[in-house]
Amino acid sequence: MSFREKYAKLGSRYDALDGPLERFFTPLRKKAVEFISGRVLEVGVGTGFMLPYYPPGIELHAVDAVPEMLEIAKKRAKELGMNARFYLMDVEHLDFPDESFDTVVSAFVFCTVPNPERGMREIFRVLKPGGKVVFIEHTRSDCRLLNWFFLKPLDVILGLMIGDNTLRETHELVRRYFMVINEEAHYGGTVRLMVAEKEDKAFKTRGAL
Repeated sequence: MSFREKYAKLGSRYDALDGPLERFFTPLRKKAVEFISGRVLEVGVGTGFMLPYYPPGIELHAVDAVPEMLEIAKKRAKELGMNARFYLMDVEHLDFPDESFDTVVSAFVFCTVPNPERGMREIFRVLKPGGKVVFIEHTRSDCRLLNWFFLKPLDVILGLMIGDNTLRETHELVRRYFMVINEEAHYGGTVRLMVAEKEDKAFKTRGAL
């Protein structure tokens, strides 16, 4: 069963599953939006956990690959009085022109993306040179004990439930594409907040990929 099918089956129950963890993630979400501006794209919006924290004055576009999740996000945005646009698409295939956005946000997405390299390349493509990309992601810890005794068991459970891979080194993938200007490791490095920029020179190099 694909991750899309797993998330579709969860539907509105996803909030009940992930909601209890939000007290740990809310401070990171609030900090993440301090770095955004202009025309913003959120990839993998899910049911819209990031939506309450976006500041006024931005132009928000949000995508997700699961129709059932996207409908919940739309409803949440309406309840919040937000003027946001939603699209059914995934981060590996973004149907936007090159250099379309000033900021891209990804919150707990790359643990699920089937081809992380392709997804990162698409983010790079649609981000303007000099633009910022903000990640809050599950990552492999620098502590082997945490990886073996916490993340590996969790990885099995979440893999079966929603197709998540909590042991990915997304932080290393980010560094290959962008210039990191802020990085914070939380909960033993199992969750990281990263803010990075797309350099003009790097765009010319990566544009050939």
